[in-house]
Amino acid sequence: MLNQIIAASGIPRVKSESKGLGISGQTSLSWKEGTRFAMRAPVNRSSSARSYSSDIMVERRSRILRVARELLAEGEQNLTINRLCEQAEVAARTVYRAFGDREGLIHAVIAEHMDGIRAFLAIAPLTGDIASIFREYDWITAELFRGPAFARVIVGFYFSQSPRPRALASLRSVAHQRVTAWMNYAAERGHLAPSLDRDRMAVHQVDTEYVQFNKWAAGQIADEHVADELKANFLMTAIIASCGIERERLTDMLAHAHARMGPNY
Repeated sequence: MLNQIIAASGIPRVKSESKGLGISGQTSLSWKEGTRFAMRAPVNRSSSARSYSSDIMVERRSRILRVARELLAEGEQNLTINRLCEQAEVAARTVYRAFGDREGLIHAVIAEHMDGIRAFLAIAPLTGDIASIFREYDWITAELFRGPAFARVIVGFYFSQSPRPRALASLRSVAHQRVTAWMNYAAERGHLAPSLDRDRMAVHQVDTEYVQFNKWAAGQIADEHVADELKANFLMTAIIASCGIERERLTDMLAHAHARMGPNY
């Protein structure tokens, strides 16, 4: 379905293969192209920020976020209000009126990034089965490599000793939605352990997924292995959460995946 929608849109595609788990597929294009193609969800704003509706202000806000994202990609310390205003050609009061403060700006950048991902993925919503989960990981991985510097910064936010609650909620949203879709799918078919605390399992899966991203950011997982590690990590969570024949099937999938992937990197 996703391929058909992309093909009908006329948007070019990037080929992405995940050889370790034997699943390949056509992935979407960049997050920017995805958000232009899909209807973007509203961007969360600081409670102290003012809402603007004029075309000029919308364009100005978009420019501020674009420059802020570029500066963050160079390292969080490079995002200063003075430097942002200079490069975005706006006054400091415009930034403060639109985002409240620097923290509000950082949250807006992350929220826009995650909103764009959700908007594209919503074109072909997950069915909840493992195959659809794996296809989504192929796309997520391809997207990761289009902006690796920015990706490393936001992964760093996830593990920061000075957490940003609103930013963390945005970062968790897509992964949480993914595992929840699988648990709903499995429960409908009697494959989910009946006494399972789904909320705890979802949090566990999201945290372990970001551990894989963090290992990649630290150079412990090579680019070509990221998608396979994400899929194997998801299978481990699914095995814990499942029961009966489905658990045996998922265990076999993981065993074959580990055999193909070789020793830990």
